[in-house]
Amino acid sequence: MNRTAWVPRAAVLTAVLVGGAFWHHDHEALQATRAQIIAGTLEPLATLLKENQTLIHELQAEPFTEKDSGILESYLAKSRRDGVAKHTDMKQRLDQLAENNTSIVTLIKAYALQAKTAAFAAEADKFRNYASAWRDRWNSVMELFMAGGNYAASGVPFPTGFPTALDAEIVASK
Repeated sequence: MNRTAWVPRAAVLTAVLVGGAFWHHDHEALQATRAQIIAGTLEPLATLLKENQTLIHELQAEPFTEKDSGILESYLAKSRRDGVAKHTDMKQRLDQLAENNTSIVTLIKAYALQAKTAAFAAEADKFRNYASAWRDRWNSVMELFMAGGNYAASGVPFPTGFPTALDAEIVASK
């Protein structure tokens, strides 16, 4: 009778151990996937965003800014006044900002379906709109320069909640 009682117990114990091993393996695979997503998408996005914030702060300060003007308006005014060649350093920063925006939008699109927080999804949409409008304004600078025109008074503001939403998304993805 003792032998008979041990057979079901051994079978149950074996099933529990095998199930635990499968769960552990699946859990490790999930953790590895999350780490890949963070390292391959969210961390590069955060790095580019920080680089953009640094560029924007530089461009909003002397010697780049013009009184009562935004970044692009300042570049247009300086180029008209001094010539385009004298402001290549500013143009390089503006080009880098445009390239970073494109990369950030690409990473957002790659990650969007996996977003864990509603705040990230909402702020990512705002950033895409901002980047699109900024790109259009930047691409029109030479046309405005040649035509003697000016930028419209209002540009699309940077979505200030995006960096915080990105940080929260990284935490939620871990």
